[in-house]
Amino acid sequence: MRRGRPASLWSLLLCIPAGIAALLSLHQLWQDIPPVEWWPALLAPAFDNPGQMVVHYVTLPRIAASMLAGAALALSGVIFQQVLRNPLVEASTLGVSGGAGLALKAAALLFPSLTWPPAMVASLGAAVAMLLTLGLASRDVASPVRLILAGLVVGLFCGVVSSVLALFFHEQLRSVFLWNAGSLVNLGWDASANIAPTLTVCALLSVCMIRPLELLDLDDHGARSLGVSVVHVRLAGLLLAVVLASVTIASVGVIGFIGIAAPAIVRLGGIRRFRSRLIAAPLLGASLLWFADQITQANPLFPNKLPTGVITAILGGPLMLWMLQGLRGARMGGAGQHIGASARFEPPRLSIAVSACALTLLIWTSLSLGRNLDGWIWHGVLDVNAVLEWRWPRVIAAGLAGAMLATAGVMIQRVTGNAIASPEILGISSGAAMGVAILFLFDPAAAHVVKVAAASGGAFVVLAFTFALMRHASGSPERMVLTGVALATVFGAFLSAITARFDPRIVGLLSWLAGSTYSVTANDVVVLALVALGLAAIVPFTMRWLEILPLGEVTARELGVDLRRSRLMLLLISALLTGAAVLTIGPLSFVGLMAPHLARMAGFRSPFVQLTMSAILGAFIMVAADWLGRNLLFPHQIPAGMLAALVGTPYFMYLMSRRPG
Repeated sequence: MRRGRPASLWSLLLCIPAGIAALLSLHQLWQDIPPVEWWPALLAPAFDNPGQMVVHYVTLPRIAASMLAGAALALSGVIFQQVLRNPLVEASTLGVSGGAGLALKAAALLFPSLTWPPAMVASLGAAVAMLLTLGLASRDVASPVRLILAGLVVGLFCGVVSSVLALFFHEQLRSVFLWNAGSLVNLGWDASANIAPTLTVCALLSVCMIRPLELLDLDDHGARSLGVSVVHVRLAGLLLAVVLASVTIASVGVIGFIGIAAPAIVRLGGIRRFRSRLIAAPLLGASLLWFADQITQANPLFPNKLPTGVITAILGGPLMLWMLQGLRGARMGGAGQHIGASARFEPPRLSIAVSACALTLLIWTSLSLGRNLDGWIWHGVLDVNAVLEWRWPRVIAAGLAGAMLATAGVMIQRVTGNAIASPEILGISSGAAMGVAILFLFDPAAAHVVKVAAASGGAFVVLAFTFALMRHASGSPERMVLTGVALATVFGAFLSAITARFDPRIVGLLSWLAGSTYSVTANDVVVLALVALGLAAIVPFTMRWLEILPLGEVTARELGVDLRRSRLMLLLISALLTGAAVLTIGPLSFVGLMAPHLARMAGFRSPFVQLTMSAILGAFIMVAADWLGRNLLFPHQIPAGMLAALVGTPYFMYLMSRRPG
């Protein structure tokens, strides 16, 4: 039996963040009022003393809320991890945070007079998201990768729907954006009053369930032989964890990674037994979130401007990346489909020509047919009119971007050997979006060429992380997917912080993030076409790699393929394609997933024909999405990327649900 590390190490891990947070809090209190007034400010502040009022109603409630929320999230994470036997699960990686947030936003818009407590609404949304995640991963819940991917796609779907609401109801949901970023600003004692009873009750119930929860460390048969009803214990544990997380989210906002970080650090400190972690992790979680919130207020660059959720993402993201090393043996299981074997029968290439003709017909229809205030109207393509001059850049740009993302999706799927990998799943799209969002902070009116550079730079950052992990033997395709999960979560926290800014120009950024083609010009189309043609000229030289890499590393080496160089080149091309395409249709269109899979389902398996057919299908999907987005809710318009994502995310769920375990 492996012995844990000395208790002094655990004490040190707990005391460092708590000590720093305490010093920063004392410094803040000292600035507000002198020490002799601290006790009166806590118990009965004088109404004629502004300092005491600030301490009693602002400073102290924020400290209390951060500590209680950190303890609740950590306890929720410990229970999730024990029940699901997965060290990387918590509210944010299981889609619970996304479900709770979406439920609160939808309730605020659809039922503004609803008298239900926010915690109850959040709990319902979180429970539905949790059930959906477990349903998607039901064929192989024991697979860490499959479970996290299921949580990721549920969170993405909630994020896409939230983006739709944000685009059309930005002003009504302005305060929700700040909450969604995990900001603890302006919290009163009511936040602590909501969390404290829930934390107390759930902690007592979890203590009562210590023995059955500990027996879940055994396999199901062993636990049943000792008299444990595995199904009932798991359901009860999940219910406790979901309630803890959702009540905390409803009270203080979406704060990620505390549920992963606190239990992980506790394990590093030598505390292995579940009953010990049940005490140590909440204490550490309280210290960590208290520390993160104090850093938010004390940092000299952006004092009180970065939400606490962003700070926890900055601290927790690298920890999650490091923890991926512990899943070296984890396989995709049912979450992915091997794509190495070619089909015995491949459709005739005449079908590619037919598909190209169908795409041409769709483009012609999209340019000619549309709605105006008088109803549907047909404009001849050969007729010179203002409508055509406005339509053709966005139609062509949408088609080019769809083809580029589809091509990138094929390459990524063949490099990873996983049929449900895509630029969106691996975080490349999120990296590109992050690059443009950061550029927006400094230069909202930057030229298109500068935006292309920023998007490509963000994609390269993700690519660098990917290859840093692939330098070792443990850099498997599975870890690449999980790395994308972690990076997408971190970038999502940053984007939430940016969109929470009280800046009227933020609507333009939200529109772009949603995949709008409204502002595409002829010059933008030229830039996109040059990038597409330049990379298309390189792709034919990669066909041998695309044919061999899906067969596995051993086979590829035996056939003389340099794995590192081939992967680097293919993912580099994919990053460039993604960076340029994301500027047109946003980061979450899922075209890079749908088009390659549809081509493969149709029987196109060899690299050249799959690339060609996928590019045609990607262009078809995006042109159709652009046309439908312009006309479905006229005069209101749905961005093309968002409309594609509303279809693509459920499609991804369908793919996961039908994979054999």
